[in-house]
Amino acid sequence: MKKIFSVIGISLIFALVTDLLFGSYLLKFTPKKIDHTTSHNVYDHDLKKSFRGNLEWSSGKTYLFCSNKNSFRTFCDKMDFDSKEFDIAFIGDSFTEGVGVDYEDTFVGRIENNFEELNIANLGVVSYSPSIYFTKLRHLLENGYKFKRVIIYFDISDIYDDNRKYRFIDNKIRRKKSAVLSDIQTTLKSSFPFLAYSLKTLKNDVFKKSDIVNKCSYLDYCHEKSSWTFNNEFFGDREINKSLKFMEMTYELLRKNDIKMSIGIYPWPAQILYDNSQSKIVKLMKNFCINKCEFFFDNFTDFFNETTFIDKEKVISKYYIDGDVHFNSLGNEKIFENFVRIFKN
Repeated sequence: MKKIFSVIGISLIFALVTDLLFGSYLLKFTPKKIDHTTSHNVYDHDLKKSFRGNLEWSSGKTYLFCSNKNSFRTFCDKMDFDSKEFDIAFIGDSFTEGVGVDYEDTFVGRIENNFEELNIANLGVVSYSPSIYFTKLRHLLENGYKFKRVIIYFDISDIYDDNRKYRFIDNKIRRKKSAVLSDIQTTLKSSFPFLAYSLKTLKNDVFKKSDIVNKCSYLDYCHEKSSWTFNNEFFGDREINKSLKFMEMTYELLRKNDIKMSIGIYPWPAQILYDNSQSKIVKLMKNFCINKCEFFFDNFTDFFNETTFIDKEKVISKYYIDGDVHFNSLGNEKIFENFVRIFKN
């Protein structure tokens, strides 16, 4: 037994010394995952400017992604567009950004194609939430951007992100991460880059998909991000009101700048399985919109109407990326159709 531990100890020391001396060189031979986002000193993160590349999403599938000089997702033939004046600005998280599908298949891209007379900006970025909606819009307005309308697509995970992920300090967004953990990560990454890469890969590709770590998947009744709309075990009034406070701040910001505000909502697969068309989030945002919103884009009714004709599982398979909470092309088309029907009327 002592020999086994000795071999393990010597092997570990050898690996760490090798990493310390040659880790940066070894990283050159590892697969590079393209990241289209970058950190931002005011609202945590944004898209990279003038970015073009094939991104990987869900089971190794790739899709073309382009951003313009404003760091807004756009059509790849409009990357040079850098106007600061827009008729409509959409803001939301990964659903509004349109992860997993080419831009022409996203609901914002479809809206741009069908309302060519309007100058439209997509401000949506993965993992945004109401605290970032407010902070980013305020920052853009302070830097000369002008919007006639702002449409916020409020996501199911917004409550989770505002309460578990972000802090609003000194009018800026900061990640909730202990200083000690941050220092350890920084030291590990600089001193042992190959080990840091291996641990990150293990975390993202193994543990995040493992039932051992994630006892509740995105399709389960107990999933923390999505189940607050039908499971009272997660997120009560205090957590919900935190996000509503930022929505109120956003409304006041837009009102003072004579910008019309609208809100859109849509279900995750878990809502299709366990919730109903009059979900807590529907009532919450519909009530919030009274005397504030120009339009309220409720997509719950559209999706739940389909469950009267086909099984819930088939609705999920039809409109969502396989093994994921995000919409596929058909799901995005459904959000687009809801927008057109309400906006034109």
